[in-house]
Amino acid sequence: MRLSLMVAIPLLSVVCACAPKGPPPPRLDVSISEMHVDRIGMMEQTYNLLLRVQNPNNFDVDTDGVSFDIETNGQPFARGVSNESVSVPRLGEVMVKVNAVSDLSSLMGQIRGVPSMALSGFKYRLVGRFFSGDQRYPFDYRGKIAADQPE
Repeated sequence: MRLSLMVAIPLLSVVCACAPKGPPPPRLDVSISEMHVDRIGMMEQTYNLLLRVQNPNNFDVDTDGVSFDIETNGQPFARGVSNESVSVPRLGEVMVKVNAVSDLSSLMGQIRGVPSMALSGFKYRLVGRFFSGDQRYPFDYRGKIAADQPE
């Protein structure tokens, strides 16, 4: 009896750990619509972004903040936060203005990558989450701007 209990408890723990945790959290689809340089300083640079926020859910989403990171060509580039409230209607979209900041090392890494971007194109990733109280709405968008190909 004691041996079967010693086998059953670890086995039950493994089975419970592998069980599905429930449906994934609802999401928002977010992409960069515009990006402009706001300020270039020696140690950091700031950017104004316009994000397109789409709600594929069948309910309104009222948020009270966002945090995000931007990667370019697989390298960290900029990050941003905002505590502005945003209401996204069900099956609708809104445009949201946010700021992002990068540091000198991120900028230098991007400048070093320009020759490879000329050949392979410019890839970027926007990843983060909108907050609504304790609820989080994750997003992860990847885009690419193709390099011009000579004819």
